[in-house]
Amino acid sequence: MAVGEGLEDITVKISPEDLDEDGFVSVWNIASFSCDGDLTLTRALASSLLGFLCKKGCDFVVTSTTNAEYLDSQFEKDNKVLYAWKADSEMVDLVAQHAEVPHQAFLSFLENQKFNATTNYSPRRADRVEWFQNLWSVG
Repeated sequence: MAVGEGLEDITVKISPEDLDEDGFVSVWNIASFSCDGDLTLTRALASSLLGFLCKKGCDFVVTSTTNAEYLDSQFEKDNKVLYAWKADSEMVDLVAQHAEVPHQAFLSFLENQKFNATTNYSPRRADRVEWFQNLWSVG
């Protein structure tokens, strides 16, 4: 699947049912709801969103301590966790399911930073590690 293929008419939207009590939602659930549950499109959109958030240095992604430790251990076993975010990679699922964002700030960020689902946002490896290790909030 080419970058952005099938995403031309996708609108990023959030299901109120996916929000937790503090208004947070996983990047995966956003992608899934936006793509009506289509796994191929969900993964492609999640891939694009992760690349965009990383490239733009988004600093309001949160995850639990347990999830952060899990992702760290998975990265140590296989560095593809942070390096393989192509639209056909299951690593996208893993990271996007553990990355949560406050829904309103997230939608504003996408709009203000001019997110385009069909653009190839491919951050450098060092930037991915930096983003995950230093910009994600854990707790």
